[in-house]
Amino acid sequence: MKRALYIIFVPCLIAILTVSILHPQNNLIPGRIFVYMLIWVFLLFAVRLILGLMERLLVKKGVQIAKFSRVAETICLLLYGVVLYYVSVLLRADPVTDYKAVYDTALSLAGGDATGNWNYFSMWTNNLGVLTVLAASMKAGISMGFADPFYFVLGLNVLQMMVCMGCISYLAGVFFPEKYSMRWFAMAVFTLWTPVWSSANAFYSDQLSFSGSLIAFTLWICASRKFYNSTWKKAVCLTCAGLFWGVAACVKATAAISLVAFIILWLLNAKEQRGFIEIFWILAMVALVVKGFGLYKGNYPSAQNEYRLKMPTEYWIAMGLEGNGTYAENGELVQMCLSSPNADVRQKNCRAVIREKWKNIFDAEHMTRKTSAIFASGDIQPTSLTYPVRETVLWQCFDTEGEYYWKYTCTSTGFFYAVLLLLILGGFLQIFRYGQDDFMFFHYLTLFGLFLFLMLWEAQNKQLFNHIPWLTLAVLCGIHKIECVITESRKTYDGTRSE
Repeated sequence: MKRALYIIFVPCLIAILTVSILHPQNNLIPGRIFVYMLIWVFLLFAVRLILGLMERLLVKKGVQIAKFSRVAETICLLLYGVVLYYVSVLLRADPVTDYKAVYDTALSLAGGDATGNWNYFSMWTNNLGVLTVLAASMKAGISMGFADPFYFVLGLNVLQMMVCMGCISYLAGVFFPEKYSMRWFAMAVFTLWTPVWSSANAFYSDQLSFSGSLIAFTLWICASRKFYNSTWKKAVCLTCAGLFWGVAACVKATAAISLVAFIILWLLNAKEQRGFIEIFWILAMVALVVKGFGLYKGNYPSAQNEYRLKMPTEYWIAMGLEGNGTYAENGELVQMCLSSPNADVRQKNCRAVIREKWKNIFDAEHMTRKTSAIFASGDIQPTSLTYPVRETVLWQCFDTEGEYYWKYTCTSTGFFYAVLLLLILGGFLQIFRYGQDDFMFFHYLTLFGLFLFLMLWEAQNKQLFNHIPWLTLAVLCGIHKIECVITESRKTYDGTRSE
């Protein structure tokens, strides 16, 4: 049953990578980006090898590797946080488009003023969750004396990224316990995601939902492994896991994809394990948070005009079926929805478009163009840097108008493609040399769910951003699978040769 996931997902990944290389965005050159991808694969294996050799050298010299690792990881986390905060300040940009509506309204609410662009939120109710979290964060910053709450919220966002890196390291230690170097490698891979460096300075739904699901999953692992015999610690971990998953899903719905994958994995293993009460408790906490957010959002002034202005869920599905699935190629749909008198008519019209266009899912040209729109660039920027507070060398790299943006996007896209290639190699080996590995299965299932969602939704490259933690862990799984197969092959060869 579990092998079927790899049989389905690996060909999809191959198709995605092939289309992305042949039809890149940002004026990238297919041949050059292919070379960049191979260079990144080589560098990742080189880093993995160097860290492994370093670990063996330290053990050989009698160093207490566990203590050394704790100290080194702590220093790296703190250094990462300081540098990320500094870079984010240098890259500060004035909010634009949807993010501007969210940021300005949140700032007004934090200052005790209920004025804002409430018609925007009547139309785009999906952004009320991020508004609530951002306004609460800004209010906390103002109450602590910050004249500009941006710097306080940035601190929270950077702290979130640090916790995310810590969780990735911890999970690598739990599931690859024989090698401390795998924890170091996990942290190294995470630091190489340039979209984190370029986008931590903004607080939109993609950023604020970045770590919630990963923290929740980590707390579940702590509850089921580390605190299994401690009732109260286990209860605290499970409660917090549900709360984190719930808040992340309210901020950005795609954060719930990992929760769905988690439930599927548990159902597949239900005959072999207990834990129904734990799963039920987590889901109860998620439901409680979602319900709480729903009740709270009803108090916003936007509720008065929701029926007249709200865009239905079908709007994004209908958009994903036309052209390359982007907003730019769906002008007719947008105008139709904007001119509709109320939400019911809007929903009816969108459903009519879906019934008319659903066969485009099987149209090769449509899916090729949509795949290119989503995956053919590794910059994965959730927000724009079009209006920087001050222009810097970093801005020249990260912004689409910057002098060095093309070089930057070559590097970032090459890294992203290297990640996809390693996922393909790891999944391919699982097809033909399958080994029971629920950790790997969970991460591949989460990414499969995300990619499936993206192919059915409006095409947006930024939707990948809050799954960077899962992509990082999936890369570890892929590389670990490659290492295991190489080790087994060597043992088999040595055994055959000795005979």
